[in-house]
Amino acid sequence: KIFDKVDSPCELLNFMSENINYGYLGKSGRVYHYDDNDFNNKWFDDYMLESEEDILKTLYGNCWDQVELERYWFEKNGYEVKTIYQMVKLDYNNNYPTHSFLIFRDKEGGWNWFENSDFENRGIHKFDSIDELLKYQYSKYLEFLRTFNISDDEINKIIFTEFTKPKSNISASDYLEFVINSTPIFIKEGSDNMNENKTNINCLIT
Repeated sequence: KIFDKVDSPCELLNFMSENINYGYLGKSGRVYHYDDNDFNNKWFDDYMLESEEDILKTLYGNCWDQVELERYWFEKNGYEVKTIYQMVKLDYNNNYPTHSFLIFRDKEGGWNWFENSDFENRGIHKFDSIDELLKYQYSKYLEFLRTFNISDDEINKIIFTEFTKPKSNISASDYLEFVINSTPIFIKEGSDNMNENKTNINCLIT
């Protein structure tokens, strides 16, 4: 297996960017591709959280699934990791995007945001501290949410939580219940220019 030969975060990013596609595995056994007509309509009812074995077999996963493959590799290789969930927690149905992502402490002690599933931010992004990393992620999320014309009241409902490894093969509703009820993270808004605290690690083979 190529995956078994991956021996650095950069190699993991390249493996995932080249091999893992955006989609999800349904409880029905069907693999949903991002461009399927019923991709969005079916995911809540049919979605099943993949194990690392599942995603290496299907080569498809959304951010929830991909984070678990990342967790598996980083923990197996002795890194300290945290997995974070972000959403707008409202009492009514809404179409605001949510995201799960992994951060890891490198051998020099710095904190890094590892991102594959979010194409726009794919890469390894190193920060001076975990606080700066989370401030940056909050600012990016808020910037993205504003493109959906989110109200100020709804902005106040943004939550970040740190979650541990969930059980594999659980449903979307069970996953959401697990991550929403995990450890809350309180983030102070960052400065106007958050990029000054971020260093992009040049990994991707183009």
